[in-house]
This record gives sequence, structure tokens and C-alpha cells, in this order.
Amino acid sequence: MKNITKTLFFLLITLSFVACSDFTDGINEDPNTFTSAPGSMLIGQANMEVVKLFSSQAGRTSSIFTDQLSGIDRQYSSLNIYVTTAGDYDDDWQDLYASGFAQAKLAEADAIKDGNKVLEGVAQIVQGMLVAEAASLWGDVPFVEAGDYVKFQNPKYDGQKSVLDAAQSLFSKGITNVGAATVSASFGAPVYKTNSATWAKVGNSLKARYYLVAKDYPNALTYAKLGISNRNEDLLSNHTSTVGQKNMYFQFLAELRSGMLSGIDSNLFKLVTGVKPRLLATPGDIQRAAFYFTGTNPRTSSGGIFAVDASFPIISFVETKLIEAEAAHRTSGDALTPFNAVRTELASVYGGSFPASTDSGNTLLLQILEEKYISLLGQTQVFHDVRRTNNAIGVPIKGVGATKIPQRFLYPQTEINSNKNFPGLVDLYTATPVNN
Repeated sequence: MKNITKTLFFLLITLSFVACSDFTDGINEDPNTFTSAPGSMLIGQANMEVVKLFSSQAGRTSSIFTDQLSGIDRQYSSLNIYVTTAGDYDDDWQDLYASGFAQAKLAEADAIKDGNKVLEGVAQIVQGMLVAEAASLWGDVPFVEAGDYVKFQNPKYDGQKSVLDAAQSLFSKGITNVGAATVSASFGAPVYKTNSATWAKVGNSLKARYYLVAKDYPNALTYAKLGISNRNEDLLSNHTSTVGQKNMYFQFLAELRSGMLSGIDSNLFKLVTGVKPRLLATPGDIQRAAFYFTGTNPRTSSGGIFAVDASFPIISFVETKLIEAEAAHRTSGDALTPFNAVRTELASVYGGSFPASTDSGNTLLLQILEEKYISLLGQTQVFHDVRRTNNAIGVPIKGVGATKIPQRFLYPQTEINSNKNFPGLVDLYTATPVNN
């Protein structure tokens, strides 16, 4: 399983259609290979790794752990009952750090040298996103000594909370530097879909996301309100049916590992198909289920969630408003307005009925969490939510003898073998510091 993603993702990075592999070959051995490349090329590499991280193996693993989908064949049948090894996480870690974070850090340095404030800001936002996600998935991770292989061949680990704080600082600096720059016109094309997304609003939504991970609900609320305000501002991966640009879930489900992932017996499948009642009755789930699944299989056909040309959300309006709703609820604010704004939006998207909620208290909180669980199919954020809330919505536990879902990703075998500062093994069921 660990090498599957190596073959999955190639995007165009220049108008001459240079493949992603041209930028990644050898990077894991020495991320400073690109020291002579321009920052505009380096940030393209980092953006590709953002898409790869969120829509590839990490997303699939998260969807299995949270029972959005079921692993039913080969390695995924073992993963479905939480049988996993350190080697399964090598690719996510090495790509995130060597091909992503290191390149964004180099792009920032190049931008500072050239006085390019927008590129500097984009590079800071991308760095923040990658390292915050690393901390969210693994807990304590390298940050201060990360991204400079020549100087720090054995980077020390920093505490999860300090890394999340450092990511917030990167986001804040980046937001200031990017000004009003749009994603499509400023170092986002062709990796991200062309729309009205701005780096500043994306950055504010990311701040809200990772304040939520850290359980800092007042700040999560503040920045959600400053973040993405409509669906046309979503940060979306850009895909077509052209070889080298296909949706990554499509490549895995339809081309490389058909039959390994299914909706069969999964909690999410039961919720959207009416087998299991929703906390808030949602007739429109009939239409949503048809978008998500063909029979019990994740839908890869035209118009489906994982179609060959389907974009994948990196951060979205729906996620941002649901963060706002939960954070408002936890700070005694107005949670109904943002939550019902999502329900209205979903009705527009799917053409079905998504009735507004009139509830309050814990009932409303659980409705918000359940809606996010269903709306963010295949995304790592659901894994963060289920752990952060101590599985408040009751996701089924699938591991034999397990009393809870996995609480983290395992540290990769490459770190165990090669980093002299590796802090030691941590059990799959040991909560990360922010969730203790």
C-alpha cells in the first residue's frame, strides 16, 4: 500500500506540460536539489503535494478509520480493522516534508530575495497548511529543523501544540503578504481550479480549521467568519480526463486498485441511504447518495464525486461554515445561522430537500458534527473531528478488540530507521496531545 501513491498523481506545472515526476524525482533524498529553481516553480511543486496529501492515501486511510468507507480487499481489508504498520505512512510523510514543505520553504526564501511579497505569502500559507496537517495527523512532528536536509539531516521533533501555533503564525504572515491576490492568478494555476478563491480567504479558513483542531473555539469562530464566504471561493484541485491530470481518487478506485474501497456496511453509506436515520431528517440525501455512490461503490462515473475530472476540496465554504457553526455553539453564539446556510447550500447543490434545523443545545451540536461527517467524504478533517470530539457522533469501532478508533497515524518506518532524533514509537490508540 505504501507505494501506491507514488504512481497516482501528476499535474501540469508549466505551459509546456512538464509532468510532476520531473519535479519530484530524487527530492526525498535531498529536498535542496531545487535550490537553483525559481520560487514560482518551487511553489507549484508544493501545491501539488498539498493536493496529493489531502486527496490520496491520507484521505483514504482517514475515511476507513472513520467508517465513511470500508476497506474490503487486500491491504485495505486489514486497514478496515485497524491493522496497519509504520511502513504504510512512509510516502505521506516523505512527500509532505521533502516534496511539499521543503519546497514551499525554499520558495519563500526565493521570494524574500526577490522582494515578491505575494509569492512569499503563498509559500507561507502552503507551509502552514502542510505542517499543521502533519501535526494534526501524527502529533509531535519536526518543524523548526524541518525542510533543510543539508543543515538538519536528523530534524528534532517539536510539540504538537507548538507546531500548530507556528502554523498559525505562518498563516497570519501569509495573509498579510498576499493582499487581495487570487489563487488562480497568483501561483495557484494549474494545480487549483480557476474560480474566485483568494489566498487571504483561504488562509483565514485554514486558520479556523486548525484552531478547531487545537480546540481554540473562539479563534476558530473569528477566522471562520473571515474565511471562504461562498462556494466559488473554495480551494479545489484541478482535474481533467487527460493522462497526468486525473482525479486521484478516480485513479485509485477505477484504474489501480478497483474493489479495495466500498460503501458497503459503512456508517456514512447507511446514513445517506436511509438505512440509519439522520439526526436531522434529510430527504435530499437520496440525491446526495447518488452523487457519492453507484450501488455500494464510490461513484467514479461522470458527474460523480470521484469522477475522472472531479475537483477535490482542499478547504471549502461548507467546511468553513460548519466550523463557524460548531465554534459558535461552543462559545454560546449563533450556531443555527451558519449551519442552516450550509443546509441551504446543499439543497442547491444536490437539488433535494435539506430542511433547516430549529434545534439547540447538544442536539444541534451533534447535527452540525454529523453534517460535516457526511459532507466531507474522503477528507482527513473528519478524522480530526471524530478524535477531537471523543467520537461524539458514535462512529462504529471496527477493530477487533478495539475500544476506540485509531487516534493518530503511526510514525513512518523511514523515520524510525533513519532519524537519530526519532522520539520513539507511539501506539495507534494513544491520543495526540491536543486530544488528551
